[in-house]
Amino acid sequence: MRNPFQLPPEQAHFAPELERAVVDELYKRGWGAFAALLLVFAVMRSVLSEAIHRHPPIGRVLLLMAAATLFRTLGLVLMRKIPSPRVRLWGFIIGSTLVACGFATLNAISYPYLEPADVALLGMILAGVASGALISMGSSFLTYMFYVLPIIGSIALIVAVGPATRWTHNFLLLGCIYLPALVLLAFQQALAYRREVILRLEMAEMAVRDNLTQLRNRRALIEFMSLESEQVLRSWRTPPDSAHPKAALSLGILMLDIDHFKAVNDTYGHLAGDAVLKQVATILEETARKPDMVVRWGGEEFVIVARDTDRKPPSRLAERIQERLAQHRFSLPSGQTIQVTCSIGYSVFPFHETLPALLAWEQIVSVADVGMYFAKTHGRNRSVGIVAGDRIQVDSEIQAHLEQSLEQAQAEGLVCLVE
Repeated sequence: MRNPFQLPPEQAHFAPELERAVVDELYKRGWGAFAALLLVFAVMRSVLSEAIHRHPPIGRVLLLMAAATLFRTLGLVLMRKIPSPRVRLWGFIIGSTLVACGFATLNAISYPYLEPADVALLGMILAGVASGALISMGSSFLTYMFYVLPIIGSIALIVAVGPATRWTHNFLLLGCIYLPALVLLAFQQALAYRREVILRLEMAEMAVRDNLTQLRNRRALIEFMSLESEQVLRSWRTPPDSAHPKAALSLGILMLDIDHFKAVNDTYGHLAGDAVLKQVATILEETARKPDMVVRWGGEEFVIVARDTDRKPPSRLAERIQERLAQHRFSLPSGQTIQVTCSIGYSVFPFHETLPALLAWEQIVSVADVGMYFAKTHGRNRSVGIVAGDRIQVDSEIQAHLEQSLEQAQAEGLVCLVE
């Protein structure tokens, strides 16, 4: 049987976030489950007191159940700092299974000392607590069944071995109607919770994705680089450890513009231009590595962030992109095919090894943009890299010099061109 909680292929990339959300929901409800158990004991106090008086081991089982539930709840709190949702989820499942086995044991040993109606009521309340606790917790069929099967099994066992009394009919109703309905309710609620989480994730993803190309947009780049750039700068500020040497991190930033894109729109129409943009996006994602980030900057411009470049300008990546685009025949909605080229500017972050904080990552994007503009004004279908020169100083206004004249900045030794 297909797992009803398994995500379809088009939503499979949401699985880690969904798992994290489910586990967080488990942790939020930990104390609620413990309070529900205490409520069960309070409601059944008179019945359980009589059972304990007749058979003291029932009291010990109750204490063990309360201790196991409290231990599981405290474990949920203590395991909050564990980064792996899967480890935390299995910690919950193991604790819940112990509690469920305690419920089953209580049902089994209480039968000879309680009236059938009391056992039926106890079983219904305990099963209700189990299902209610899983209303928005179920991340898989296995999780749910681990939790509730011991209870259902114990009640079914009582029905099977119990004497033929007028309460047997109630047990059959409990087993055939109440419990299946309870399971279906919990499943429906869990699926509804999953849909709510997926919808929330899809809306969050839409906010950081370009509608046409499905690439990340500027907002996604800002969110990504605000964390990534700080991590890169931290690696430059931390002195190397001789026991565990690690090179400082660097990022390659490329700005790409499709050559003569306006002519494509004017000649073949905007639908053709959209088709070209989509195919360019596909080529960029296929050419870049998995850790890299490809962003639609706007219009026909794209930004690629190449991670872990080891201070080497991403010239090879720029060359591969140019080759792939130049060799590709772009299919248009009309059935025609065309070829396009691109111009690329690139740089590295940090811009200077001894002054890693000299330029922010936003300024490096502007530096790459200057390189791209230089490539477009000097023949197109080429890539130009801009890296720090030998005469750069702390107070050097690199960006202002580049915007005024790239050639002059190169002549003054502030930057070097890489082609």
